[in-house]
Amino acid sequence: MALDILIENGIVVDGTGAPAKQANIGIAQGKIAEVGNISGTAKRTIDAGGLVVAPGFIDPHTHYDAQICWDGAITPSSWHGVTSVVMGNCGVGIAPCRPEAREIAMRDLVNVEAIPFEVLDAGITWDWRPSRSTWTPRRAGSRR
Repeated sequence: MALDILIENGIVVDGTGAPAKQANIGIAQGKIAEVGNISGTAKRTIDAGGLVVAPGFIDPHTHYDAQICWDGAITPSSWHGVTSVVMGNCGVGIAPCRPEAREIAMRDLVNVEAIPFEVLDAGITWDWRPSRSTWTPRRAGSRR
């Protein structure tokens, strides 16, 4: 098959829940034609070494911050081809969150997202651990 674009050496995250894997992606006539170990040439080759390649839609503004705890497929978005989402970018999120602020965060979601408190209380796992840099105050413009 003649490929228009060959994306090589990418880390493919396909949205199915399968582990990420290094693979090549062949595109022909505007559609993904092949994923895996592809030999051959294409009109254009892109080296995606070290980069994530997510064939599908990227939703840059979601409100799945709590839902992802009980719905790892983040339905219904994944049903419609969304393979990557950005969360926590509108100021209403649950991470990072100190234990003493968890109830406040949940009540905020009750008001903003209309998710019942009981659902949030039962569904949010709070099982992540913040990195040290998450809690370290920084001056504007400083790197460390």
